[in-house]
Amino acid sequence: MISLKDQDSINGSNKAEQLKAVVGLCFSDNYSSTGRSRLVEYKGRTEICVTEEVASEYKSNTTKPRPGLRRQPAWLVWNGFFY
Repeated sequence: MISLKDQDSINGSNKAEQLKAVVGLCFSDNYSSTGRSRLVEYKGRTEICVTEEVASEYKSNTTKPRPGLRRQPAWLVWNGFFY
């Protein structure tokens, strides 16, 4: 996958700044047991995001979030927020 930095240079966007702006917010995460995660930190130098699972927004999903933090590629988290 193309890094966020390379994508920004190709299309003139600033995906890194977009991720920094949404730290602390929740997003759809297909790799989470609940389908939702919160962005805890964006590490721009390594293009890694630190996330934590949160409870589902749907009452029918009673799966409890797994404890702990998880490292995910920045492009994957960006897609969860903006696609």
